[in-house]
Amino acid sequence: MLTLDTDLRIPEAVLFTTVDGDAVLLNTRSNTYFSLTEVGARLWNLLSGGSSFRAAYESILEEYEVDGAQLECDLLDLVGHLSENGLVESVSA
Repeated sequence: MLTLDTDLRIPEAVLFTTVDGDAVLLNTRSNTYFSLTEVGARLWNLLSGGSSFRAAYESILEEYEVDGAQLECDLLDLVGHLSENGLVESVSA
């Protein structure tokens, strides 16, 4: 089950760039593009910079005026979609 304490990693097959504050991801294995809006792009930048999922959540919570429970739900949903598309992977401890 995915939680904020799940260890995540970005597979080597995933490339990304930022365009006007949004992130564009490419899974080179499936040749599938995925775009993230501002908050999703911020999450991606934090994760790709080495932050844990929980630390990324806490940073975003401080940076945006958002309810913590709603942010957690939204980020878990987003990471679930990213995982389903091979853009992030859970890492066993």
